[in-house]
Amino acid sequence: MTMYKELVKFLKDFRIVAISAAFVVGIAASNFIQSLIKDIVLPILRPLIPITAAKWEEIVIPIGSVNLRAGSFLSALLNLILVVLFLYIFIAKLLKWKPKK
Repeated sequence: MTMYKELVKFLKDFRIVAISAAFVVGIAASNFIQSLIKDIVLPILRPLIPITAAKWEEIVIPIGSVNLRAGSFLSALLNLILVVLFLYIFIAKLLKWKPKK
C-alpha cells in the first residue's frame, strides 16, 4: 500500500477531516460568543452595576495590597457559560436529528 493510500485510509478511519471541521467551527463559535459578551451583554449590564472602570475588563476589587480583577473574571465566566450552553444546545439538536429517508 502506498503512503498516499495509507494516509487517506488513516484520515477516513479516524475521521480527521470531520474533527478538523468541528474544531474550526468551535473556534468560530467561541469568537462569536466572546464578541456577544464583550460587545452586547456586558454593555447592557453596565448601567445596572455601579462601577467606575471604563471597561468591564478593568473592574478591580482592592483587598488590602491585592487587586482582584473581577471584570476580567466575570467576562471569562460569562464566556464559559455561553460556550457550554451553545455546545449543549447544538449537540442536543444534533443527537435528536434524524436524516430523512
